[in-house]
Amino acid sequence: MVLLLDLARGLACLWVFFFHVGNLFDGSAPTIAYIASFGHLGVPMFFVISGYVITHAAESSQQANRSPLIFLRNRFKRIYLTYWASLVVILLLPFVLELLSSFKTGEYVQPESVVARYTPWEWVNVVLLTQVFWAHSSDLASEFAGINTVFWTLAIEFQFYVVVFLALWLGRFYRYAIALVTLASLVVMVVPNNLNFGLFIHYWPSFAVGIGLAYLHRNGIQLHVNSFRKLVLLLLLTAVTLAFAAYVHPIHIRTNHLVFSSIFGALLWLFSDLEIVLQRLKNSKSRIVYFLLEPWLVLGAMSYSAYLLHLKLFLLPFMFVSQVFGTDSIALGLVTILLTLLLTYPFYYFVERHFLSSRYKKLHRAVVHSPGNGD
Repeated sequence: MVLLLDLARGLACLWVFFFHVGNLFDGSAPTIAYIASFGHLGVPMFFVISGYVITHAAESSQQANRSPLIFLRNRFKRIYLTYWASLVVILLLPFVLELLSSFKTGEYVQPESVVARYTPWEWVNVVLLTQVFWAHSSDLASEFAGINTVFWTLAIEFQFYVVVFLALWLGRFYRYAIALVTLASLVVMVVPNNLNFGLFIHYWPSFAVGIGLAYLHRNGIQLHVNSFRKLVLLLLLTAVTLAFAAYVHPIHIRTNHLVFSSIFGALLWLFSDLEIVLQRLKNSKSRIVYFLLEPWLVLGAMSYSAYLLHLKLFLLPFMFVSQVFGTDSIALGLVTILLTLLLTYPFYYFVERHFLSSRYKKLHRAVVHSPGNGD
């Protein structure tokens, strides 16, 4: 499900982006602003996708009899090296913004130092993504508020990798360990406890949905849409499911995420056959079809880079776009988002891409290629 998952990644990234800049649409497009207000649900989408992908990677590692250390090394490079590079960009960005602003005002004002917002010890925790362990509430984003609130999810993501790494050391008991952690996470979700809010266990159920989906596919359990009747039934089921999701009011945020993760995982399973359609469209000789699909696949491939940078980087194009469009124009938000994504692509191409494992590089090449070159 390479292409389908990349489309889902791109959608999750874009939804989170709209969530963070939703106020740009308050006056011009209230409907978009309303949809954007649910953009925080893009995070459990990422967790489900991660659970799926990492399960396949872990199973492949076991079958090839590779050391779990190789698995962890690849995950470390994937998360941390790109993350550290994004930190450098974000630290430099205020100076770039002020420099550009000075061309208009004629005066350069020294921006507030982002470094000064944290103590040296806090910076150690920020760099290592351990800042979440000092949280006193479930609002983990506030632990990175001085620099970039989206970073908290990376801390949870890497903890997930570490747990899978430790389970791989158990050899043939790997699946039992994963099942046990899943059961424990469900217990923690419903039983009052004092576990640290920064622990992965609170978010594991979303990963578990992706893990379950991976095993369904590995065992060939999926719905094949091979008739018009099945397609109509599938679309009706999807409509009912989404309607339920829109009106259900969970007790608390973790239940909310599990409900949404389950719905998202179910939709991925139901629409698995779309992968075949996407492959045909991608390899289509029609350049119109290709160029309508390819930008979404590229967005999925570079979604990690876009996710890391969008919340701060959007200020750069917004500085110029706001001079052209007013707050009553929908173009203010749309053009700002588009230009931000275009600015993010060089970071993906020159930075993130080089920190991918050989397997992921092969997958990315399969997603981002010109028509006629094949997969």
